[in-house]
Amino acid sequence: MAEASSEIKALVEEMKLYNNPEELEKTRSLIRKNVPLSMRGYLLAYLYIKMPHAKKHENNGASLYVNVGKASRSNSKELAAFIVSESGVSESDILGVSFRQNYSFVSVNKDLAQSIIDKVNGKEFRGRKVKINFSKEKETEKN
Repeated sequence: MAEASSEIKALVEEMKLYNNPEELEKTRSLIRKNVPLSMRGYLLAYLYIKMPHAKKHENNGASLYVNVGKASRSNSKELAAFIVSESGVSESDILGVSFRQNYSFVSVNKDLAQSIIDKVNGKEFRGRKVKINFSKEKETEKN
């Protein structure tokens, strides 16, 4: 259960950083209109249980490490817009941004990842030279 608790906390943080708040608001409105208040918690529990634990974009996505974070006084939307403008990819090719204090992880379309790295690496963002590369895979715990 501790693993599920940390996973839920990570989902909440990811939701806070989601780069399309209009989509969240529309979905929230649909849920409010179609699910009684007493059933919304159960709906969330059901969706969590049914949710594939591997994110849907991991199969066709790549995770990039970027040395820009909250300390640079920016946010995930600005970072995504910067990557789009410098690399020439579309917004839909950026699958998600996990914005941390001193660095970020950007999920992008796997086919475009190397091109994004080549075009964005070394550019200046908010007075700081950007370093971007493939993020290292998490080592799975061996019991």
